Amino acid sequence: MTTPPETAATLTLLDAPDAQEANDHSWQLTDNTTYTLGRVANTDITLPYSWVSRKHAMIQREENGQFNLLDLGSSNGTFLNGRKIHTPITLQNGDCIGIGSTRLLFHQNTTPTRPSAATGADLDEMTVAFIQKQIITILICDIHDFTRLSETMGDQWVSQLLQHWTGGVSKLVHKHEGIVDKFIGDAVMALWAGPNLRDNIHQALKTAIAISAFTSNLSQKVPDLPWPLQIGAALNTGEAMLGNLAQDGQSNYTVIGDVVNVAFRLENMTSRQEDLDLVMGCDAAVHLVEPATFFKKYSFRVKGKQEAVEAYGCNFSQLSAYLKKNA
Repeated sequence: MTTPPETAATLTLLDAPDAQEANDHSWQLTDNTTYTLGRVANTDITLPYSWVSRKHAMIQREENGQFNLLDLGSSNGTFLNGRKIHTPITLQNGDCIGIGSTRLLFHQNTTPTRPSAATGADLDEMTVAFIQKQIITILICDIHDFTRLSETMGDQWVSQLLQHWTGGVSKLVHKHEGIVDKFIGDAVMALWAGPNLRDNIHQALKTAIAISAFTSNLSQKVPDLPWPLQIGAALNTGEAMLGNLAQDGQSNYTVIGDVVNVAFRLENMTSRQEDLDLVMGCDAAVHLVEPATFFKKYSFRVKGKQEAVEAYGCNFSQLSAYLKKNA
């Protein structure tokens, strides 16, 4: 459905490596519900520069004509008026969107009215990009030394390995009442979004233990493993936006928010610290019983954060001891 003229908006490229290119690029935000910004040609607003991710950001139009800006987990981040965004934010006339060395000006003649309260529409039928905020628990599990493993064994062998691993991991997440959001190569991102935060966190911790054991036993299904496989895991709890991207007529339910970004950064720490298998953000640890008894307190410097991130960490043996006593 075409956007009414009074709520239409325009996005204009202000900076580009070629000055003439900047002057010639403007996009009318009139016909679609969502507009993707990225480096590849099949995005709605193509920005073919090295500092732009393949699918970098998205602009969502609501029914009342309001436009929201979202970062899609980009490498270099998305900025609004000089400030990095972590959750969806409403665009105002004259706002400047920054992506690396590129700036885009958002222009809208009118101020949209506030939308009325949402009705109980079915998620699968909705076409808006994101529809609700919710406190969730995120679990990231990643196979250690996977790049070296790929170089050693070759693509065909790695494909067989990942086929077994993703199938088994999916079953374990579902068994513990979680949702697989996505697989990213040798990593899985799962989430729990129920009202009982402590139970969600315990389920995520149990899933991490189960995935670790399953990964260690993969040699029974995939022969010729050059070394025993291990995973690193990270768990984080916080507010995120949940919804359906619904691009090209296909549902794509996912989550975006700082809680997700921090979880991925924390998981990277498990490969850098000896005897550290799982890292858990403090917002998750606060819901556990005496976490300091079983977990060690850490302070990590992570990409995208000016301040150090406080977290708790442990090996899987310590985690099993905690769950045996408290879960």
